[in-house]
Amino acid sequence: MNKVLPNSDLQALCVEAEAKGVALSDLESICLEFGVSPETVLNELSITVAEGYLSENLSYEFCDGVMNGIANAIFDLGMAGELPQPAFALYQAFDLGEWVRSSDSPDTDPGEKYTTRTMLEILRDFER
Repeated sequence: MNKVLPNSDLQALCVEAEAKGVALSDLESICLEFGVSPETVLNELSITVAEGYLSENLSYEFCDGVMNGIANAIFDLGMAGELPQPAFALYQAFDLGEWVRSSDSPDTDPGEKYTTRTMLEILRDFER
């Protein structure tokens, strides 16, 4: 996927999403400025978050907060049509890392064990 949005706009959107959440209506100005759909914005943002997590430039907690902050916008798009991909799949990948399973040892890092592996598969499949 070729990025359309500048990194500075994606970073600002990440901070906003993690701090207070982002609704579909909050994406209108960026969509108009760059001539893109909300799906494009959410997908690019999700990929940026995933890449930041995988490169260890962003913490799991921050990334999970961003993805939870855009969840309503993702679901609202799904209500009107299809869920944006890979945004929804990456949201689910971060969701997998939110808890330690009873079958895991107490020192298990669920983000590392479940999120990282799943995210790598999603990004690999999406790039094909």
